[in-house]
Amino acid sequence: MVLIAESGSTKTQWRLLSLNQIESLVNTQGVNPVLLSSDEIEGVIRPVSAGIDAKEIGAVYFFGAGCASKPAKEKIWKAIFNVFGCDNIVVDTDLIAACLSLAGDSPAMIGLLGTGSNSCLWNGREIAERVPSLGYILGDEGGGVSIGKQLVSDFLKNQMPLNLRLKFIEKYDVSAEIAIERVYQMPMPNRYLAGFAPFAEVNIDDEYCRQLVQKQFSDFVVRNILQYRKHSDFEIHFCGSIAFSHQSILIDICKSHDIRVGKIVKEPIDDLTLYLKKKIMFG
Repeated sequence: MVLIAESGSTKTQWRLLSLNQIESLVNTQGVNPVLLSSDEIEGVIRPVSAGIDAKEIGAVYFFGAGCASKPAKEKIWKAIFNVFGCDNIVVDTDLIAACLSLAGDSPAMIGLLGTGSNSCLWNGREIAERVPSLGYILGDEGGGVSIGKQLVSDFLKNQMPLNLRLKFIEKYDVSAEIAIERVYQMPMPNRYLAGFAPFAEVNIDDEYCRQLVQKQFSDFVVRNILQYRKHSDFEIHFCGSIAFSHQSILIDICKSHDIRVGKIVKEPIDDLTLYLKKKIMFG
């Protein structure tokens, strides 16, 4: 059997693949090796091993945010080995997972808009070009963290319209003191900030929220997608909760820059599993 995981900054989804079936396993929290130690990662993924005979696991494929560097991959590898005892482990990025899921063996541009954001030009075999995401402090335009950060900042600096300020107060317990502590002194500030992004989705008919999301997507396209020299030659496929929730706005922004949009899916795990099943089981 083959164990497959796709991890963003918020959650990790697991699938168990055998010749005859695909089984969904318990979801765990997001695993980012940039933010967690190997022991912490091991603690997060250990519940997945419950009810699984580790001896039956022949390979593990883990795709996750923050898994680009060799030290990060080694950290994930060690945690998986300690939990499942399998040494046939492939660790790669969530961007690769999106490429395999959305485009497979076909060339395309790929965009991730979830908790964070990322993009690349996929040639059907590997990433041919990539504009660096730079993470939630220096980049991640259009992702949930960036949207949430703008919402909180506008609320605390009295830039949010009064009708939405009242809704925001009713929904969240937030003050300058609380926000500063959560962002600058506590772990997982990206997850905290992304937690405000659903407010924009719920209130998307309000002009303020709609313009905020439009600006975020425009920044993502201009600062990322338009940097690819041949961006007009390919469709762009998107995955992630933010892309899926605001797909009509995303399509309009892309069209305004003459970018052709293909698939938009919320999560890549199901198509990723089917792709890997085809490659593993049938070559």
